[in-house]
Amino acid sequence: MRHTPLLLLFLFTLLPALTPAYGQGRPSPYPLPSAPVELETYNATVKATVVAQGIPRPFGFEVLPNGDILITDRYSPALRVIQGNELIPEPMQGLPPVRTGFHSGLLDVVAHPQFSDNQLIYLTYHVAMDNDGEYAIALGRGRYDGSTELKDFEQLFEGTPMTISGGSRMAFAPDGKLFVTVGGAMDRRPLAQDLSRLEGKVLRLNENGTIPADNPFIDHADAHPAIYSYGHRDQYAIAIHPESGELFHAELGPLGGDKLNIIKPGANYGWPLYGYGSYNDGEPMEKLPREGYESAILIWQPGIVPSGLLFYTGEAFPQWQGQMLAGSIQRGRIPGTGGLERVVFDNLMQEVQRETMVTELRQRIRDVSQGPDGAIYLLTEEENGAVIKLEPAS
Repeated sequence: MRHTPLLLLFLFTLLPALTPAYGQGRPSPYPLPSAPVELETYNATVKATVVAQGIPRPFGFEVLPNGDILITDRYSPALRVIQGNELIPEPMQGLPPVRTGFHSGLLDVVAHPQFSDNQLIYLTYHVAMDNDGEYAIALGRGRYDGSTELKDFEQLFEGTPMTISGGSRMAFAPDGKLFVTVGGAMDRRPLAQDLSRLEGKVLRLNENGTIPADNPFIDHADAHPAIYSYGHRDQYAIAIHPESGELFHAELGPLGGDKLNIIKPGANYGWPLYGYGSYNDGEPMEKLPREGYESAILIWQPGIVPSGLLFYTGEAFPQWQGQMLAGSIQRGRIPGTGGLERVVFDNLMQEVQRETMVTELRQRIRDVSQGPDGAIYLLTEEENGAVIKLEPAS
């Protein structure tokens, strides 16, 4: 069935009046479309199709070269698979023990850059520690061969003990090194400034989980050698720029002031000392720039809870090539306002255009990925979580 943009606008306008607001952990009152819908953007008409749904509060996903999609279900925990546009009913076997709880569990999934040859996928997750209430971020990898079991799984890295968890994202650099974000620095304690701990840090690891010899704090006696940058809050989005090779990083402010950073080795990004928004109690933060601290290249005010990041390189939307896409959970703490941010930069990486798209779906967009066909895939974090495919409307 083909829907016109005016009809869609009318239907979505009615939804808030017919259904109550919702918060984290409650079912979304905004149902997914039962058939493909067309959505207008500034320079493209996009067809949005629900590929699969019924995934309870997923966190990360990876679209593989053959079109299979791996999805992490944070709290179950479970690794789920979509094959041939069908969600396999049973989760994959072969996962390690995962500690679940408030914001903790099975987090991100990425494929090795040579996945087509080695079948390796990487997971970040939390593991329980010996002391009650303590756990740590962990990195592991296994082989995905298309079957229902993750083969030969091994844990490669384990972080320092923590008691407040957060999200994690991964990205492989052009040189094969693996960047890993670690959350858990959400309150005003200076955890993100403590170089002996991993909360609020970006880590840089070798593909086997060991520490690169050229990491910025490798020779600092009181610093963890895996740390690449620090002073971050919660961080659900990183991506490598396809031309410069720089690591881009989206970070959540407490109350507004979400920001986009370019990550530099050894740099301090300010949290919880400096930022752009207010603390959760409403007290304004001391603002950047400040000497000795890195400033953001872009801020979201009000905040959007950025989650998932990519630089588009496909052929399906040639007008978007080289542009940044970021998922968002909600704008200004208003439920039902999640979407996809499209940002255009000039040659100096200064913002020249920004558009918020697909808000008509009213979904919490937790991750975004590009498929081998150039389509853009969205992962919604809802009780009825789904994978949504965006492609040009015919």
